[in-house]
Amino acid sequence: MAGPIVLVTCATWPELSASDARLAAALSARGFTVEAAPWNGPFAPFESAAAIVIRAAWDYHEAPDAYRAWLDRVDVARTFNPPALVRWNLSKAHVLDLGARGATIPRSRLVAAEARAVAVALDDLGLDEAVIKPAIGASGVGVERIRRGEAAAALERWRGGSRADQVLVQEFMADIGGGELAGVFFDGAFSHGLRRVPAPGQFRVNSQYGGRMEATTMAGDVVSQMARVLALLPEPALYARVDGIVHEGRFTLMELEVNEPGLGLHLIPGAAERFADALLARLAPA
Repeated sequence: MAGPIVLVTCATWPELSASDARLAAALSARGFTVEAAPWNGPFAPFESAAAIVIRAAWDYHEAPDAYRAWLDRVDVARTFNPPALVRWNLSKAHVLDLGARGATIPRSRLVAAEARAVAVALDDLGLDEAVIKPAIGASGVGVERIRRGEAAAALERWRGGSRADQVLVQEFMADIGGGELAGVFFDGAFSHGLRRVPAPGQFRVNSQYGGRMEATTMAGDVVSQMARVLALLPEPALYARVDGIVHEGRFTLMELEVNEPGLGLHLIPGAAERFADALLARLAPA
């Protein structure tokens, strides 16, 4: 295999995370050269890559048009996840799409980032309390918990951290206080379970709001329900993280990440090796 395997990072965080460093080590142990390169840096590393694995493009939401343009430039056959699947995943509209395909999701609607539109959505969905999320966003930036009548104030706060012109209005699920489950899959096979736990008094599970990620054991029926959601994707993913909660005995999808999910490879023995083997199987000659 000519050329290195390039793990995609970003200009804001150009170095490999602790999780992705484990993947790099697993690939190196299998005889491959591994490099990290930011998507919004020089393009040359991607031209010579044997494979391009999008791992930490965590600032894409600050320049979504530029990120889409980068996805248009990379070699589709050597890029994981596939650029078309990543584009589909960039907008929170993917949650509604999966709901239409049969996934259980909270009551949700995608609307213009305007107080009137949010208020109408709350009425139509029958919600007194909801979470609003930028249609294109990451790391919990711009995510707000609101009550009926608070849309204008929430959107004012929201505009301080988001450039999106649409928001996903989503039913607030109180179960999130116990943590969000995240199932990690490689080429459709379940690898490991994670729990994303919010800080006391928080509902966001993202690390910048004090949330933490920890290894967890998942019940078989929850894994099966996650796998059924994963099967609804427009095309197969090399790697995916299925996020949600168990509500009234049923797995409820919050988001499905196939762009740049944290995979917690450093928390689970053998997980990085499973990822490496799945990637190399994709790259093997037919």
